[in-house]
Formats: sequence, structure tokens, C-alpha cells
Amino acid sequence: MILSAMIAFSVISINSLSTLGIPITKEEAVEISKNSELVKEGIATFSCFTVEANYYNSSLVEQMKKGHTREMYEKVPEGHSIWKVIWAFTYGGLMVGYTVIVIVDFETGTLIHETKGAGFG
Repeated sequence: MILSAMIAFSVISINSLSTLGIPITKEEAVEISKNSELVKEGIATFSCFTVEANYYNSSLVEQMKKGHTREMYEKVPEGHSIWKVIWAFTYGGLMVGYTVIVIVDFETGTLIHETKGAGFG
């Protein structure tokens, strides 16, 4: 009985920690970005892709909100950092395709923004 109570407490504690905004890893950000409709479309359409994830701290995000690409960052809560995940989709190694940019909240793991980026080829 005591063991069952301890296990239940441990599970509840771990679940509570995950909802408190424990920062997510780069790998988790990439996995979350796969839920983007544009990424799903790219994976279904193209034979090759590469993924790059870059961390932006909250100070840089606040600066980016004032720049020419501010619409990508305007929904980021004040004081939050992000992962900017860039997917590049191509046909079998040919330089024909496009990019998709996905913004993932570093603290909560929320998918904040997705946009089709540059086309090439």
C-alpha cells in the first residue's frame, strides 16, 4: 500500500514538473515542429529534407519582435525564449524546394508560429 502511494506520488510529481515550463531540448523542439501543417505537407511531398534548430534567448526574441520579421515572434510570450526550427525540403538532392520555419516556445514546448520560407531552385 505504501509502495503504491509512493509510485502514485512520483508520477504526479513528474507530470507536474512537465507542466511548469521546464525548458525543452533541441530534439524535443524538432519533434514538436513535426506537428506543423507545413512540415507535414513538406515531408509528404519531398523525398529529402534537412532540419536545423537554433536557440534564441528572451532578450533576442524581444529585439526580433521589433524587426522586419516581427510577425514570426509577436505571439511569443514576454520573457520566453524559443527554438527556431528550419526545415529545408528538396527533391532527391536537387536544389529545388523550399524551407519551412517553425517557432517553438522554449519554456512550454508550444508551437507558436509556422511559415513557408524561401523557395529555391
